[in-house]
Amino acid sequence: MSKRGDAKSLALDVYQRIRQGIFDGHITPGTRLQPSVLGKEYSASTTVVREALILLSGDRLAVSQIGIGFSVPELDRKELRDLTLLRCHNETLALRLAIERGGVDWETEVLSAHHRLSRTRRRTPEDELHGNPDWFHAHRAFHAKLIEGCDIPALTDICDKLAAATEIYRVSSGPVTTSSARDVEKEHADLLEAVLDRDAPRAEALLRQHYQATVDNLLAHWPSDTEASLTPSTETTDL
Repeated sequence: MSKRGDAKSLALDVYQRIRQGIFDGHITPGTRLQPSVLGKEYSASTTVVREALILLSGDRLAVSQIGIGFSVPELDRKELRDLTLLRCHNETLALRLAIERGGVDWETEVLSAHHRLSRTRRRTPEDELHGNPDWFHAHRAFHAKLIEGCDIPALTDICDKLAAATEIYRVSSGPVTTSSARDVEKEHADLLEAVLDRDAPRAEALLRQHYQATVDNLLAHWPSDTEASLTPSTETTDL
């Protein structure tokens, strides 16, 4: 049993390392995830790596094709819109329930997560174009903490998987661009205020607007070397 437990721990470790490599942009869409190659890189058996890749498939961060094996999914405009639609529906439900059910401890944790986010620079002097990884980690943590108060593990797990599936689009979008019409820090501050005021309708609306603004920005700066690099569609997503 201990050997199986060790193998499970190793698979989780490899899963986390590959996942982080995708989120950091070091492993890009379309990259083949070969167990033999990854096994050497992470000093793990191919069996352990395959278990990690199966876990990544559950997060939609890896896909498997007969005769090809595992790879990181390619970018797709329609999928981004559909994933965001699902994410908004699930996270607004979770947020509404969190506002209804969350106590003072949850409020304190949300405040702490926002404080860390607001004190973390979006860019660093070393890389002004691609953003600060610490900011993206703090950003994910803030949004995860917002819905944690719903106290429904199955729902927060769904939200986490959808967030992971959409995150690959953000890290693959190329250099960070700044829209003069968007103030991300204010978006987060307004969302925090609505949550602490227990104003569920306003918080839900702000969350939808926040995610839709991100999608609009990603579509406007779609990577030119992807299969979906045609002229942006004029279709709008009703979220």
